[in-house]
Amino acid sequence: MEDRLNMQKNIKKNIKGNNYKKLLNWVSESSTVFSFVIRKDVGISENSIMLIERLTDFIIDSYPTNEWLSNEIVDSPIMGHIYFYELNKTTKNILLEVSNSLFDWGDDNLTDLPEDIAFYDEKRHPVLYVNGHENYAIVNVSSVKEYFKLTFL
Repeated sequence: MEDRLNMQKNIKKNIKGNNYKKLLNWVSESSTVFSFVIRKDVGISENSIMLIERLTDFIIDSYPTNEWLSNEIVDSPIMGHIYFYELNKTTKNILLEVSNSLFDWGDDNLTDLPEDIAFYDEKRHPVLYVNGHENYAIVNVSSVKEYFKLTFL
């Protein structure tokens, strides 16, 4: 039985290209759900609309909010909408098609993709979450084996 580390690894550099693909492959081994946010104050790009349409068959939940894993909008009316999707081979491949960089999931107005992608395990514990426009991400590692799989970061 492996020891549980429950350790966080901070990512402050943008993961791109082949390492981004490795990261998505790694996260898909332990995640079953992913989410991202659309903010009303930022607007939504045509590419984000098309992405949401492509993922329609895989939606689990969606609701308006001012707070998610990597951000909170204080002293404002509800400004965001979070979407939760099933993570499987099809949805992972869609994510790889639309982005080649971890911090592409930032301000929709700047990157053409929704904000702050996050991945969750079967118990909805966060595995990886991003604040793209602030250029940081957090990875939660729960075992020594998982930690050593992240040497490419």
